[in-house]
Amino acid sequence: MNVKEKVTYMNLLLETYGSLLTTTQQKIMVDKYQYDLSLQEISEQYSITRSAALDAIKVASKKLENYEKKLNLIKKKEKILKIVKDKKLRKEIKTIL
Repeated sequence: MNVKEKVTYMNLLLETYGSLLTTTQQKIMVDKYQYDLSLQEISEQYSITRSAALDAIKVASKKLENYEKKLNLIKKKEKILKIVKDKKLRKEIKTIL
């Protein structure tokens, strides 16, 4: 998985499971993957070391990946959207899921 794909995937995981993370984990992940902040910028913002910022990102990423591994909500959503042909209905399903 290249960098762009990873960022897209992490944002999808955040959108789906982000509320299951702690508030601080959510903020750090949003800063990293949505605002593209560097470890240095994150560490300064939260008054932590770069190493602690990296660890927080790794732990939160692992949690998000484990949620998807167990619940498969993203895969299920993709399967549903593949089955539905009607564009209007697809849009409605996307807003629900």
